[in-house]
Amino acid sequence: MTYVAEEYEVCKSIVSQADPLLRSFTAFMSEHKPKQWLILATGSSANAALSVKYYMEKVAGISIEIQEPFNFVHYEKVKPSVDLVLAISQSGHSFSTIEAIKKVQKEGKVPSIALTANLDSPITQHADQVVEIQCGVEKVGFVTKGFTATVLTAMLMGVKAGIALGNLGEEEAKQEITKLAALIEQIPGIIAKTEAFYTKHAAELVGGERFAAIGYGPTVGTAKECETKFTETVRVPTHGFELEAYMHGPYLEVDDSHMLFFIQTDSVLKERSERLKQYMLPYTSHCFTISQSAAADDKTLGLDIAMDEWMSPLVMVIPFQILSYRIATGKGIDLGVRIFDDFDKVLKSKV
Repeated sequence: MTYVAEEYEVCKSIVSQADPLLRSFTAFMSEHKPKQWLILATGSSANAALSVKYYMEKVAGISIEIQEPFNFVHYEKVKPSVDLVLAISQSGHSFSTIEAIKKVQKEGKVPSIALTANLDSPITQHADQVVEIQCGVEKVGFVTKGFTATVLTAMLMGVKAGIALGNLGEEEAKQEITKLAALIEQIPGIIAKTEAFYTKHAAELVGGERFAAIGYGPTVGTAKECETKFTETVRVPTHGFELEAYMHGPYLEVDDSHMLFFIQTDSVLKERSERLKQYMLPYTSHCFTISQSAAADDKTLGLDIAMDEWMSPLVMVIPFQILSYRIATGKGIDLGVRIFDDFDKVLKSKV
């Protein structure tokens, strides 16, 4: 929760320093002109990549493929069309991501960029360029402000790439950054609204035995981060789904022990999401909505803010960060007590 409270100032600082922070990156884009990007990321970094994919593609005029680095190392090939690899690891210690960069350099010799919060980490030794996520090193293992800072930094990279690649004019780029800055100003209000929402529904939420978050478009990454955060902290089965994928099988397991979060932005798909929610209500009374709009009913957390749908993951994730903490502690879980403490040592998932 300390890191959630810091997100507002961290994001303001990142936007204010966008030009110097991304000056070398912009020059790199101007030199190489990459249009086919491969993003290598796992865990929350992969969720962040999924959250920013559509925005970056739109503003930069590029195409992005996202791969899990472990699978990429063992089964994939570097496609001839790929002209840039972006490796995301907040800690900079992800073994599989580092190995994936090595593979790219060996097989494809494709230019690579590491996006990390730790400039002293091993990943920086294997990329052609490093972009810093200016959020500091999080000492708590449940990535929080680092997730939001990663999303914001990647969005700003998209804007700068858009200028370098000729997809955005200078004025258009300024407008994008102004919209991001305005969205950041909504963070304190989102935190307050989420805290009030949890207080109202605490008993019901704490009693949850299973959770699912259902999003569409850019908020699929938000749903997947809900899955990651809840499984890390609340420690009950939790899944994040794309709207239509959920309707092709997973809905069949629902009973009244399930709690469903419908993530709704002002999109053409909002009506379909609402129809699904109304259909599911007779099977589980625990249907909640995290909405960009004002609350339509008691179980909707209405953020009531204007935002570009493609930018929405920057702030739509914050309610799930807060709820994961509140529900976990409400269940009596002490998140300060480390579990599986020898996991990385035994499985060697971090260097």
